Amino acid sequence: MQKEGRIPNVKIIDELKQRGIKEVYIDTSRGIDEEDALTQHEVEQQNQNKLNRAAQLNMESAGSVSVEEELFRAHKLQSKAKGIMTSVLSDVKFGKPLETEGFDDLADGMIDSVIRNHNALACLGRIREKDNYLMEHSINLAVLMGIFAKAMKIDRETMHQAMVGALLHDIGKIMVPDNILHKPGKLDDNEFARMKQHVVFSRDLLKNTPGIHPLTVNVAAQHHERIDGSGYPEGLTGCQICREGKMVAITDVYDAITADRCYHKGLTPTSALKKLLEWSGSHLEESLVHMFIRSMGIYPVGSLVLMESGRLAVVIETSEKDQARPIVRVIYHTRLKQFIRTEIIDLSKAASQDSIKSSVDPEKWKIKISDFLN
Repeated sequence: MQKEGRIPNVKIIDELKQRGIKEVYIDTSRGIDEEDALTQHEVEQQNQNKLNRAAQLNMESAGSVSVEEELFRAHKLQSKAKGIMTSVLSDVKFGKPLETEGFDDLADGMIDSVIRNHNALACLGRIREKDNYLMEHSINLAVLMGIFAKAMKIDRETMHQAMVGALLHDIGKIMVPDNILHKPGKLDDNEFARMKQHVVFSRDLLKNTPGIHPLTVNVAAQHHERIDGSGYPEGLTGCQICREGKMVAITDVYDAITADRCYHKGLTPTSALKKLLEWSGSHLEESLVHMFIRSMGIYPVGSLVLMESGRLAVVIETSEKDQARPIVRVIYHTRLKQFIRTEIIDLSKAASQDSIKSSVDPEKWKIKISDFLN
């Protein structure tokens, strides 16, 4: 996650290294640049080129039904998930044992929805409420793991356990003091150490719960591990982290950096994918990052994009034919500076004369993406 701040001395540099941070961007208006370092523009261009190459890969079929057909069932699943998660978080907070009843049915329902058309649950995952981050992040993570696992052609049982692990990965945060969990500013070293304990709390709670599969425990225990050993709580490296642990690390970062929080503005989905590319090979498994991008599309569902025509559109469904030409809902004209009659266009079809120029930040145009996803 990208954060800004002043680095006044070597001590701060050492602290950053201990946290696994190996590179920083320099604001050249406030500090001396490194002569041989890449500029931020050059890094972004490299990542854009990688995304463009990913656009040439064929995607998995979206599924057997349209996103409109699947949205009704996805809404019911999401409501069910929120009810289960609210109950479980409340129970754990008050010292009651973790009841996993309901999670198996929920995961099965999510898998079926992802197989029918993963874009429906992906749409709902872009509709967020800041006050419910812990619950919504856990549900979104399970959906992202399902989409990722589908693209990886992972068997249903493994997908099931990985998704349950994603739903419960942050359950240990209930045991972190609220003043640390919801602190708007930077955590000091002691607070950061307390925050990192949430992974241990999650792991131990799941380990001591009857009926929990070992893979579910691993997904929760390894979501903050990094392949270069800079993660926590165990500092695992490479092959010490299971495949699903590496996958959940990628999806966890992606969902976290695209969410608006009290201490940072969420990135657009496409910008977040570029960040994953930037961090791949060191923190994140590069081949898995590429596969995750393939599963999401280079313009993921919920992206606001600027068309060559000057219109703005919201991506509502990825295209299996061409990642650069998804299905969009056109909503606004930038030259007229006004909302226009909405229209759904499949950019991959020959009849479409328009194409995507770039992804843009909805805040710039004062557009609320969630208004156009349902």
